[in-house]
Amino acid sequence: MDLHDVTASLARLRLGRSNGMPSVHQPVALVWAAKRACKGEARLSRWSDIRTELGSAIATLSGSTEADVAAYPVLALAKSDLWELESTEKAPAAHGSGAVRWVNKRNPLLGLSEAAYELLADDAALERFALAAVQKLDEARARLVLDYFEIDATVFRGFGEVPGVAVGTVFADRETVAEHRVHRALQAGIVGTKDTGAESIVVSGGYEDDEDYGDVITYTGHGGRDQNTGLQIADQTPDAVGNAALITSHLAAAPVRVIRGPDPKNPYAPATGYRYDGLFMVERTWQERGRRGFLVCRYRLTRIDPKAGSAANPAATTHRPELPEGTTAPGRRTGVADRIVRAAGLARAVKELHDYTCQVCDIRLAIDGRGYAEGAHIRPLGRPHDGTDTPDNLLCLCPNCHVLFDNGAIVVEDDFHIKSTHTTRATLRTIEGHEVNAASLAYHRCMFPSKY
Repeated sequence: MDLHDVTASLARLRLGRSNGMPSVHQPVALVWAAKRACKGEARLSRWSDIRTELGSAIATLSGSTEADVAAYPVLALAKSDLWELESTEKAPAAHGSGAVRWVNKRNPLLGLSEAAYELLADDAALERFALAAVQKLDEARARLVLDYFEIDATVFRGFGEVPGVAVGTVFADRETVAEHRVHRALQAGIVGTKDTGAESIVVSGGYEDDEDYGDVITYTGHGGRDQNTGLQIADQTPDAVGNAALITSHLAAAPVRVIRGPDPKNPYAPATGYRYDGLFMVERTWQERGRRGFLVCRYRLTRIDPKAGSAANPAATTHRPELPEGTTAPGRRTGVADRIVRAAGLARAVKELHDYTCQVCDIRLAIDGRGYAEGAHIRPLGRPHDGTDTPDNLLCLCPNCHVLFDNGAIVVEDDFHIKSTHTTRATLRTIEGHEVNAASLAYHRCMFPSKY
């Protein structure tokens, strides 16, 4: 048994519940025993010798006033390979007065298993064990348990930066990556759920449709791949767990950890091992036909630039300007983050022409008399879409319709008929002087084939 096995066993523990929340009883007993192991104290102790000390810790952290409350976790843990309870008789269920009478009468030896005990020889191992032991508790109670036992470790809930792991850290294999909580899955490339969003992804050349440009990654979702050849043999669906998790991260504007694995075809990949390459934002999601002709879920991720600021919205004016020409090939500036170079003033001019009124729902937002709307590119800029930063590839939308449009909840037909359940307007509102490119609208519809 190694520390990875131990943390896996801790993850499998079934905790009792108190007021609808996971109970602290087993985590407290485990951290208490781990703390003793780290100090070199005896691995196994008689129940009569530890009942007061352990019971006091559990009562303090749980608020229980029940006598011998420690009897329940020491019996429940006997089912785990992390714990030993030496007795000539089979232990009873870990609840009720019978459990208390049993331990008081038999006075068994109990404590960590020998394999678990031997791993807890230093503070670093203790911290990792303790964090894994409290992982199912809410953050506030997990922090109380760690503070009670004077364990100075950051409670980590899986999202964002991993405490103690620097960007650029290389791990020997997937097991070590999981052990350090950087990417918890040993095989899956995406960790997360539809409800919580994605914690992390691994980019390692597993999907032939992936495109890696360093600070920008066009990532392929999971599903539909032959396990032997690695080739795509079926369509992917946005509802699959990992795919849905990345869509949630996009909608929530939540960062995702990126880990790159060895890939001789990728100049940005490590030669060996798995490298943590920092936090990326899921900038856009869509579907398209992959190299094998099957629908794949696609995600454009961009590296977060901590130094990047945001420009204030320019003040609105009352004149109706002529639209700038824009550019058919928007370039990029080299920097920490890969950024589209957009035509100056173009989006502002389109919005002014529409008097900051949404072309889909007709809402005009006003803040202190100033109109507010957003310029939405129909065919997205940048790889792999390469849309143009020109007036005919822009719509004037309110924030709600913008996010719905970007995620396929609103699409527009060539005749400008709107397909959506989110608006009563039948057709896109147009205005003289602003033409809309039908080919861009068709491209946008093709990004969300499973929705219509």
